[in-house]
Amino acid sequence: MKVICTGTSGSGKLEYLKQAVAEAERHGIKIHLYNVGDLMFKKAEELECPTSPEKILDLSPSSLRALRAAVFEEILKETEDVEHCIISTHGCFRWKNYLMSAFDVHYLNKLQPDLYVTIIDSVLNVSRRLDESPAWKGRLSLKDILTWRDEEIFVTKMMASFQRKPHYIVAVEQPATTMYNLMFRPDMSKVYLSFPITLMIDDTQKMQEVREFRDKLREYFEVFDPLAVEDTELTYGTGTDGDSEEEYCLSKLSEDFRIAPAEKAKIEDQTVIRDYMLIDQSDMVVVYYPTDKTSPGVLCEIIYGSTNNKEVHAVFKERVSPFLKFHCTKVFADSESFFDYLRETGRINDR
Repeated sequence: MKVICTGTSGSGKLEYLKQAVAEAERHGIKIHLYNVGDLMFKKAEELECPTSPEKILDLSPSSLRALRAAVFEEILKETEDVEHCIISTHGCFRWKNYLMSAFDVHYLNKLQPDLYVTIIDSVLNVSRRLDESPAWKGRLSLKDILTWRDEEIFVTKMMASFQRKPHYIVAVEQPATTMYNLMFRPDMSKVYLSFPITLMIDDTQKMQEVREFRDKLREYFEVFDPLAVEDTELTYGTGTDGDSEEEYCLSKLSEDFRIAPAEKAKIEDQTVIRDYMLIDQSDMVVVYYPTDKTSPGVLCEIIYGSTNNKEVHAVFKERVSPFLKFHCTKVFADSESFFDYLRETGRINDR
């Protein structure tokens, strides 16, 4: 099993992949992890032309291509005798307002990976990590980070499509078992969990209900949780900046973190599209709805799933609008009856 794993700088990708490798080892499976960035710095040292994180992207395109090619030649040679590997790389770089390619189709064709994965995290977490890096500190606005994350997903998806291989988006807040399941349990059904985040985010008890339901689902399915990347928490209020009266949005996670209105709109748009992508990569949508208030987001996800060939099963604990139920495949009054239905229909087995 060979996996190409992409993600922007600051995404937390390498740390997450190390957890995934440790999870596989717990199951007795050895995964070799190749981090192309580190290998390029090592190769530059060997060739007596060392570079640094601050300067490597300033090298000429031909020098970067040659350095990357030398690294991939070694990876190709090593992986001939390796059963399972993850190659951590980039799809592209957003550097000095310029989009740079970070892969070579020639080597992707030689590698013939079985799976492509893009690792993502919330824009605020990525921004914080980048600000800790001398190479990236102060270089990218929130809008730039959002754009780069979108480009990284798009480029990787195109690479996977070109080779007719599956592509998944995985948030770093997903458990490490997600990578293990995608690699070694590909037949395991995948579920997108839909719930009214905005209505319940401040309700500790209801959010705990959702988490318990999600964890129960994970005993049987691979579950993609939209709250694993929750950028909309960045835009909960507004303020104005001193004498200029320039408006900005406040972050719920950090009141010192200010967001321009244009960035707020992009965050909201990407949140919607990303959740639809998570539905696309799932086999079914499962809705957990412990409130009687109507959520436009959940309604849209139900309709999107239903009209895109997904089964939509919903647990409605309270009386809700018939519009929420209309596109559901089956509706349940509580989680117990939902899991009983899964057992009766052979979807899950507790033995």
